Amino acid sequence: MRYLLNSAVITRPGRYTYRLIDLAEAREWLARGPVASRVGYPETADFIHQALGVRVPLSREASAMEPGDEALVVRLKYRVADPSLKGRVAPGPDDWEVGLLVMEEV
Repeated sequence: MRYLLNSAVITRPGRYTYRLIDLAEAREWLARGPVASRVGYPETADFIHQALGVRVPLSREASAMEPGDEALVVRLKYRVADPSLKGRVAPGPDDWEVGLLVMEEV
C-alpha cells in the first residue's frame, strides 16, 4: 500500500526508515501509482497541489502500515505554537518538509 500523510506516524510496531526527499523525487514517487490520502488538513492539501501538481482528497481515516508499505510524508517543519491559530495562518513554501517513510520487511 502507498499512502500520502501529513505526519510521519508510526501506527504499529516494526522497523521503519524515513528520509527527506526533494520535490522532484516526490513527483516521481507520486507518478508511480495510486496512493491512499490520509491528509487531514486543507493547508497541506493546498501545498501538495501547488508544489507537486496533485490534488488530494482530505481524509482523517487511520492508516496501519504493513511491511513493504510506503508513505510520502508532507508536513510542516514545526508545530503551530498556538493551536487556536491552526488553519488560520498560511505557511510559506519553505515551511514544509517532504519525506519518504517505509515500513521494512522483517
